[in-house]
Amino acid sequence: MVATISGLRNAAQASAYYDADDYYSEDGHAPSVWLGKGAVELGLASAVDSERFTRLLHGQINKDQRLGTSQDGEWVHRPGWDVTFSAPKSVSIMALVAGDRRLIGAHDEAVRRTMALAEQHLAATRIREDGEVRREVTQNLVIASFRHGTSRALDPQLHSHNVILNMTQDQDSQWRSLEPRAFYQLQKQLGALYRQELAHEVTELGYGITKGKDSSFEIAGLSPESLERFSQRAQAIEAQLAKRGKSRAQASAAEKQTVALETRLAKEAVSQADLVKTWRGAADSAGLTEEKRRQLVAEAQGRLAAQSAQKSSNAFGRELLADQVVAQGAAMLGERNSVFATTALHEAAGRFALGAVSQAEIADAITRAETAGGLERRTYLDYRGAAFDGMTTATNIANERTLLRLEEDGRQKAVPILSPLEAGKTVAQAEQSSALKGHAWNEEQRAATAQILTSTSQIVGLQGYAGTAKTSTVLATVAKSAEAQGYRVTALAPTASAAQVLGNALDSRADTLARHLLAPGRPSSQRQLWIVDEASLVSAKDMAKLLSTAQSHRARVLLVGDIKQLGSIEAGAAFEQLQEAGMETAKLKTILRQTNEHTKAAVEASLEGNAKKALEALDRGGGRVVEIASREARFVQIAEDYAALSTEERQKTLVIEPSREGRDGLTQDIRKKLIERGQLGAEALNATKFVSKDLTKAEAKRAESYELGDIVRFAKDYADKGISRHGAYRVIQANEAKNVLMLQDERGRELAWHPRQWGAAQAQVYREEALELRVGDRVQFTRNDKAAKRVNGQLGDVIGIGPDRSLARVKLQGNRIETISLERARDRHLSHAYVSTAFAAQGRTADRVFANAESSATHLLEQKSFYVALSRAKAESVLYTDDRSKMQVGLQERSGMAARALKERGTDMQDGKQKAQEKAQDASLTL
Repeated sequence: MVATISGLRNAAQASAYYDADDYYSEDGHAPSVWLGKGAVELGLASAVDSERFTRLLHGQINKDQRLGTSQDGEWVHRPGWDVTFSAPKSVSIMALVAGDRRLIGAHDEAVRRTMALAEQHLAATRIREDGEVRREVTQNLVIASFRHGTSRALDPQLHSHNVILNMTQDQDSQWRSLEPRAFYQLQKQLGALYRQELAHEVTELGYGITKGKDSSFEIAGLSPESLERFSQRAQAIEAQLAKRGKSRAQASAAEKQTVALETRLAKEAVSQADLVKTWRGAADSAGLTEEKRRQLVAEAQGRLAAQSAQKSSNAFGRELLADQVVAQGAAMLGERNSVFATTALHEAAGRFALGAVSQAEIADAITRAETAGGLERRTYLDYRGAAFDGMTTATNIANERTLLRLEEDGRQKAVPILSPLEAGKTVAQAEQSSALKGHAWNEEQRAATAQILTSTSQIVGLQGYAGTAKTSTVLATVAKSAEAQGYRVTALAPTASAAQVLGNALDSRADTLARHLLAPGRPSSQRQLWIVDEASLVSAKDMAKLLSTAQSHRARVLLVGDIKQLGSIEAGAAFEQLQEAGMETAKLKTILRQTNEHTKAAVEASLEGNAKKALEALDRGGGRVVEIASREARFVQIAEDYAALSTEERQKTLVIEPSREGRDGLTQDIRKKLIERGQLGAEALNATKFVSKDLTKAEAKRAESYELGDIVRFAKDYADKGISRHGAYRVIQANEAKNVLMLQDERGRELAWHPRQWGAAQAQVYREEALELRVGDRVQFTRNDKAAKRVNGQLGDVIGIGPDRSLARVKLQGNRIETISLERARDRHLSHAYVSTAFAAQGRTADRVFANAESSATHLLEQKSFYVALSRAKAESVLYTDDRSKMQVGLQERSGMAARALKERGTDMQDGKQKAQEKAQDASLTL
């Protein structure tokens, strides 16, 4: 029940394949239809004509125009792309085995509507003019859609191949080749949209559905045994993955694709009548008898009759529901992104109302939200800078306006910490003190310190590249000087570990930004200075709240960070936006961290966005670039290289894998190598750990976001509800219709939780995963625990396993030893610490970095994460990649820049179209 996308290489083979015998069709040929505005423009209607289809696959628009290019005397044209939508197994069974042909129509309609959305939002071409290439949205496609009814294992599998031909009309009605990458980028999204449309169509026919993950569903009433009986293809893939030691959930997309090809069977010629007879016999043996099949169809028809009688009275309710899910989808997307694609909003809203509303109703609700001012249209830029129709929320706009206004209002409103003369003396004294310890200052550090100390702005920035010694020079001097002038200095950071490090370095009070904003204390007459480290990780919402709180407390704010590093997980790029808006900012550009000149050169090249130059610096002695095509083999090599290091060297080595899935897989490989080498103990403690599900606040309020077995912990007590922040509550029942969850505490007590009414904003949701601990394991805590003096990210080493293998002794930094019992909730926030994601690595320093840089990881491998990875290492950076040249090209394309909610002149799609029109008019006048 997925969407797959594959490029067609051979026009002749494609033409023969799609119209080949199909064992369910009436006449021996696959039912087909032309779809798309481009097809209408070409006069294509009804069934796909084989001869015309073949000509179009070859790029022959008409007798006067053929798309493609001549290469070495041959005409070259890519035929197109196959987007395949497969119905849930239960829909295929009820349509093809039970014989409810209405479901075939439902599938066809879902395919048609999904491809219409793809055409509206994803169709584009690339136009070269004046030596430059620009992407133009076209909103028209030529699609040949073929419906098939069987899998290669001859199971009933209702699916449609939608051949998107490599052609589209530009705004001047000129036929051009299609720019296809959006279809690949949004493959999962297209699959979800198809499933949502099909779920709506199925419920409109009177069937009930049971929901699964990612908008998956099955028709209610079919037993798991009957679904399993007709899933031979899936079983073959699962079996092949098991031979590799993987499950479908653990395997990567590339691994699953490889296994699918390995297990692919040749098609057999079997008559339709024989197939249906075989299917029905198999259904009978699985308990889905003819009587049961007829009953399910009759019940659906009965519900349909009842629904039809109530349809007019339900119209307002459906409209209200569509408005609600659009608002909830926008809130969810808006938490993480200032601007999001319109297709993403369609998918999110459809997921929240699976089966209850159609995408047409969602589109109408989006229009109403625009009219009401809750949403505004923006240009959504993908990781390569291609423009798509996008949206932002009124909340995101308000946050950005607030933070910019507060910063501007604070200019020239503060009394300097020191006069220019006093600042000069202070800098000289600090420099002299550092010299005695063997550390010299540079001119940038002197100028930045003096600028901050003499500034009259309430809000000041310190922009410093990684490794410019910001803390030990500028911040330490500013904090000490401010305290001498009577300021109360508070060190803040987005994470507890970063705040603790900053507080220790400045010898100041430290806190996380989130906790400080919740309890900043009462305003007082004492002057305050809030130094905020890692400011690039602060979202627009939190920055607006920070500056607003600072204003009410008459506190000065020093924002410290690096806009070249990774930004906030939540929406916004506030630190960068403030700098662009004119915030007074001191700057440090001279990098001091690297002890190897070639490693330093690689970091500097990454700052320039020059991946080629950075890789060449590694080749000259800054490290290495290791090419291994297979991800599995690459992980094995990283693990081998890491395990070959001494214990001391491993402590000073940082291993980076951008994805969480990859991090877990690489961790397994590393531990396997360490066990083989005898570097981890023979005895193992086997337990489970809590892993955050990272729900947004909008998702946390909805019952369908939770699965049975999930663990909910609360950040505060709810005494009247019997909830303790120290407890852990397991989800044992979820009622999506009433939005109620049944929780069970560690003593077996049950309570009903209405997340939309209380607690969702203070809830953290986890799933359980297996955790094995051995003596020698490197571990880290994954949740702040003030009472236990634990900080998220705090590292330790397992030094002992209890005789009954239920306890572990962990040695933390500072030689503190704790006894861990993984039966206690607070102790299950623990994980292995061999591999970090790029986000987790930011702010850390190591002698050596091993980083996996897979060229196809489009959303994870970009300039900012590349810079973060290289800049962690003092002496050596080793990059492991599948393809060096593809990785290099990808890094050049992907800037990692975050979008803004506020509209900037000239960045909107309409502005771009207007500019293009003006340019064309100017050209015609010149002619």
